[in-house]
Amino acid sequence: MAKKLEIVIVDDEVQITELLKTFVQCATKNSNIRTFNDSVEAKSYLAENKIDVLITDYKMPRYNGIQLMEGLGPEVKKILISGYVTEIAEEKLQAMDAVFFEKPVPMKALSKIVHDQENKLS
Repeated sequence: MAKKLEIVIVDDEVQITELLKTFVQCATKNSNIRTFNDSVEAKSYLAENKIDVLITDYKMPRYNGIQLMEGLGPEVKKILISGYVTEIAEEKLQAMDAVFFEKPVPMKALSKIVHDQENKLS
């Protein structure tokens, strides 16, 4: 059996994590998806578990999306979403090899990234 794509979705808004989870479930054939609405819980999970894809909001209480990405290896596909474009340091995202999407998230582009990651596992 093929390895499952391990995906973590983090946003402080429940509706957004649920929407993204539903969409990603439809875009993948073989994945485990964990959602978090608390950045502290997400950071703890990320420190203790190996994942393949992180989809995270930028602006959240306690830890922002960039802080959640820090420490994740280059093998993890990092996707940052936000409605606060002006605050995000583009150089930092490039250094982390992260993808940035402004809200509303372009689902077709997100689907392609997740699908490409899934294909790397097979």
